[in-house]
Amino acid sequence: MRSYLGYCLLVVCSLFLTACGGGSDSPEPVAGTPAPILTNFTVSVDLPAQLTTANIPSFSFVGKAHADALTTLSETNFAAVWLDDKGKVFERIDITNWESRQDGTYTFTAGTRIRINAVLLIDPQGQPDFTLGEALPQGLYMVPLANERLALTLESSLTYYALAERVISDESWGVFTEAFTSGSSSKTLLSYLDLQVVSEDIRDTLFPKIGMESLTLKDLMSLSIVQSMTKGRIERFFTEQAALEADIQAILTDGFWKVAAFSDNNGSGLMTDVTKYDGDETSIAEFRWNKSGNDDINLTEFFTYLSGSTSFGTEDIQGQILTSDGWIGLFNYLKVISATQTSALLTDAALTKDDDSGVILSASVYPLQDKKMHDFLSSKENHFITRYIQSDQTFTEGASGFYFTWRPQNETYLLCDNTNSQDTCKIAPWQSPETAYTALDDVITQLQNVGPDIEDVNGFKLSDNVIVEFIDDGFFTIRYWTNIAADKWTIQELGVWASTAFASKSLIRFEVPDIIKQLASDYPFNSVNLFLVEDRGFVNIGETLLGNTELHYSGFDNDALAQILDASSRDNLPAFDLCAFGNTSLANEDLFLNAVTECGGDERFTTTSVDGLIDKTLVHISEQGEISARRLLADNSWEYFVDTLLQPSSTRSWSLTDTGYLQFFENNNSPEDFTYWAMTAYDYTQQLLAIKTYEATPPDAIIDTLMRKEYAAGDLTSCSTLDSGWNAATTAPVTKRNLTDYQEQVNQCKVIWFERNPVFTEKLLIGQTGELSDDKALTFSSDSSRFLQLSDNFSGDFFLGKYVDTDGCGFNIDIRWKLEADGTLYYEAIDGSLNERIQLTDTDGLQLSIKAFNHQTRWQTDDSLLFAATEGEIWSDIVTLIPASSVPNVTPIEEPAPDPNAPPPDPNAPPPAGTILNDGQACAFPAP
Repeated sequence: MRSYLGYCLLVVCSLFLTACGGGSDSPEPVAGTPAPILTNFTVSVDLPAQLTTANIPSFSFVGKAHADALTTLSETNFAAVWLDDKGKVFERIDITNWESRQDGTYTFTAGTRIRINAVLLIDPQGQPDFTLGEALPQGLYMVPLANERLALTLESSLTYYALAERVISDESWGVFTEAFTSGSSSKTLLSYLDLQVVSEDIRDTLFPKIGMESLTLKDLMSLSIVQSMTKGRIERFFTEQAALEADIQAILTDGFWKVAAFSDNNGSGLMTDVTKYDGDETSIAEFRWNKSGNDDINLTEFFTYLSGSTSFGTEDIQGQILTSDGWIGLFNYLKVISATQTSALLTDAALTKDDDSGVILSASVYPLQDKKMHDFLSSKENHFITRYIQSDQTFTEGASGFYFTWRPQNETYLLCDNTNSQDTCKIAPWQSPETAYTALDDVITQLQNVGPDIEDVNGFKLSDNVIVEFIDDGFFTIRYWTNIAADKWTIQELGVWASTAFASKSLIRFEVPDIIKQLASDYPFNSVNLFLVEDRGFVNIGETLLGNTELHYSGFDNDALAQILDASSRDNLPAFDLCAFGNTSLANEDLFLNAVTECGGDERFTTTSVDGLIDKTLVHISEQGEISARRLLADNSWEYFVDTLLQPSSTRSWSLTDTGYLQFFENNNSPEDFTYWAMTAYDYTQQLLAIKTYEATPPDAIIDTLMRKEYAAGDLTSCSTLDSGWNAATTAPVTKRNLTDYQEQVNQCKVIWFERNPVFTEKLLIGQTGELSDDKALTFSSDSSRFLQLSDNFSGDFFLGKYVDTDGCGFNIDIRWKLEADGTLYYEAIDGSLNERIQLTDTDGLQLSIKAFNHQTRWQTDDSLLFAATEGEIWSDIVTLIPASSVPNVTPIEEPAPDPNAPPPDPNAPPPAGTILNDGQACAFPAP
């Protein structure tokens, strides 16, 4: 069913093989080195442009794909070598008749049969450099010459390099030894397909974690995350392939576990399930931990399926299967029909044995003792759990793993759930994706309508970078188009389709060429056998599972699962801190992804967490003491405050990206200027967010780190510990406090986070020096009539200002003020009647919490009070900054001239009501 697009190359090639490097003496032949023979190869080169062009750091508003067809290679960029029985480069393989098709596909003849130890090397920057007798060098792209039609990709390169390293380490080809020594074409092909599975796992687990812009391949291969994940996946593969046949009946009796993990904008967490069969009933118990707040991992049971009693409804349908009775909904819970030592027959909870649509399950078992947990938690489904496990954590005695083989009992047709008008399975013309096909005939293009360009193609997208075109040309041809750099499509491969019928349904069946599956950016199926069918008024795409087609998955025994959970804890995450990894002024989005990956724990912005930030302020204090804050609003706009003052704008917007970044636009009309925030850690005690930032202002971009403290309305309070209190009768503090007491309380009340110390600064209080229009005043939450007006008019060692009150008799006292080295705002009345110290203890970005120490001369001279010069009142409040020009100009009500016949005033009597020393009361004097 497969027809490859290729040239038929007739060549005459010398059988003499020349060596490259390593001196003039040829090494002795070793087992596994094939006799020279000529084979024609076709290779598609799909590599990340970010790596192959060695781009300098640059801005990119549109993220780059992981692979672009490389069309500019020449013959000098190609080389091929044999590896010996210990994984070292043994000899060069001649390449002749090299041709480029100008679309990223190349053909050549090589002096070898297809072999697992014959490897194609490509260096896009020049001639591949290697040394005979040495290991393959880092920095070359590679793929084994194990098939006549090859896809050379980044994942194939990482996989084969990791394999070669493993062979060198073991001095053996391990599970590939038979393919290496015999050269059997069938075993070589199976080995190649096995490596493809590993490659796909590496692509799906590693690539979302890394960016490639401004890196060379050698740089990438030297990253610890790349080395650990590729070596770990090869370790898992070797272990699983060497496993021994297991008693599946005993496994089902004891139960086997699968582990899964997830992290996306909906949240993150872990899941496990255990499958058991007691000879009569199948049970599947599912356990889950949804990360919430600061709680550590604690899996709890949330559903148990019992084959004999659990019932399902239509809302539980996960997929559909075509039977003689039409489409039947599948629930994705399997029940065991029968089990022996060698195999078990299972079927879906929706089906019966009589439907003949079951699966045959067998298993192999391998010991896990002393093996790293990370290596065996390396699938797309469960690798997220490894962040909670120390990298060197190993399994101990008793732990075992299972390698399950799953085969369909008969050929089956599977379709996603398209009931209730769901459109998940629909296909549509690629140029009008909103208008789905309604009939199979609409998908097929008549020969006279076939065009040479993608604009003429009537086809649908199999993945983002693959378009499938069916042609009625008498040969049932399929053309597979792939894109180049996201803007050019070329025919990558040919295939065939066939009309058939099953259960009164007309179908179009086709087999996707393996090369297309490899090149597809996100292949959506498990197998390459697909079909199209009309159902519920539209054409839908589904998957055909062929009898005896093997699928595989991994599992754990009870001991292994217990050890995994025992080793998993949020305590294994890095301690909360700012992570400076990747900070640079020569940034791009790929480098930002690497920085976020390196610095990330299990925190990220999610839909729920972002909803929780609405209307809160996220405060930042710079090294210079500037206080800034952002406030996200429900309408997806945001406000920005600098030194508590709102910076006006009507063009700011924010959104949560699919990658979990908060994206900020300062001006919606300039989308190229934006900022990403990625949360890498959260301190639940102090409500602190550690954030990596990416500021894009083309042509420059900056990666930096910042910390924000989260405040909700009402979170900011005054710290009133050891406040003096007020005695209205004596108009004096209830309790004397001294400056030492005051400073101790300030130190205790200060909210300092990671050396971010809120202090008064001149910029905070007077704005730009010499500019009177931006001077500030303090208003007090406990007394809205009072104002401390500041200015940057200077006199001697002090600035000038006024202390104003509109209540009572009012006052308007001239003051002089200054900032001390520790950020204390000190002021004193010019007439000498009082002085005060004010320090910031906290801020929510909008207001300021203060602790103050007030001393009045009257308390010091009053014989009944006898305050010392260093004694006075400690008090606390929350203040707001307003423009100094907003302070009212108060004319105080003066005390009338004393009656000369009245007795002299009592020096210890309280001051008249409503005056500066006894404010907050109605004025004791009549207004003039």
